[in-house]
Amino acid sequence: MEKLVRIKSQGALQQRNWTKQNGETVVISSVELTMTDGIDTFVGEVTDQQAIAINQQPLDLNRMYGVRCKLDVREWKSQQSGETQHANSIKIVTIAGV
Repeated sequence: MEKLVRIKSQGALQQRNWTKQNGETVVISSVELTMTDGIDTFVGEVTDQQAIAINQQPLDLNRMYGVRCKLDVREWKSQQSGETQHANSIKIVTIAGV
């Protein structure tokens, strides 16, 4: 999905350790952005080096940005009910000018 959006808010840089299947531990950096195109408002996640760069130089909330996002549906079993749960996930692939 590609959209022209205004950033409504920018979350803090989050960093967490992740262990790969081969046992190697890596640090995953992420920043959440709340965006609007004037009709829809949604939250997307920027990761890795792009998240670190945005954290060091926050985005201008008065400016429009071209974003390319990847939408996905996550699925898991509820530990309490055993039912399958779903959630939408939005990963920001690129932000024009960042």
